[in-house]
Amino acid sequence: MSDGSANPYRLKVRPPCFAIYQSFPTVVKGAMIADAIATVASMNVIAGELDR
Repeated sequence: MSDGSANPYRLKVRPPCFAIYQSFPTVVKGAMIADAIATVASMNVIAGELDR
């Protein structure tokens, strides 16, 4: 959002883990439930970043 000056009035930044976690449904589609746990662990998701 801009207020007309050279600097933004408001800036929204998403952590990198957010985009990684959004791919989870696509990655586990067609897999077994037991594979979902291993998939989340391999994605290296940091829960503190998702909680913002």
